[in-house]
Amino acid sequence: MTNSERKRAEGIIGAVFEKISEEYLQLRIDEPIEKAAASFEFDQTAPVTHQIFTQVTGDFVRHVYEKALWGWQKMSPQKALAEAVAILEEGYQAAHAQGYYAAFLDASNPSLDGLESVLTQMARHITLMARARHIRWVCASRIELSDWPARCLIAEILLQRWQPFLPENVRTCSPAQLAHHLPELINVVLSIDRTVSKVLEANIDFCDF
Repeated sequence: MTNSERKRAEGIIGAVFEKISEEYLQLRIDEPIEKAAASFEFDQTAPVTHQIFTQVTGDFVRHVYEKALWGWQKMSPQKALAEAVAILEEGYQAAHAQGYYAAFLDASNPSLDGLESVLTQMARHITLMARARHIRWVCASRIELSDWPARCLIAEILLQRWQPFLPENVRTCSPAQLAHHLPELINVVLSIDRTVSKVLEANIDFCDF
């Protein structure tokens, strides 16, 4: 391994982590989605029938995707509704149930917060999906196009830097084994980094108190 090869691998790692840092994701993904969701308007006084529910959730998805997510062109109402159903099926969690029909029952229940609460969960799930898609794209464009020696070197550097914090089943792998799974390894490292940051922030808050 030459110094130039190591610098190149470290440069790739630095570029990846810059583009998937919490600050970057909040600025480029979370905040635009939050603003788009906040700007969405619907008639909150109308009784939530199934027709109203499908209309509003579909319109909400189309509004958020067109306003906040890169590369999205205008969606047809049919496509937006299909996407809304998929988001609710995968991402909506009620007190005792989950999925599309649980969301509809919550939205139509006068004792709950109606559609507003459902849209809040939808926005949260859209954010999670957008983050995951962005991270996959960054890894694909920066790492998966690298040659095999570079991928092994990237895995070696990540192991050296994060070994004390990695799960045992990861620590015992060789760089060559992990070179096949660099996106997964980066996700593990990213999760550890965020956990450490939260612990440090909590300690600072406690000390300030």
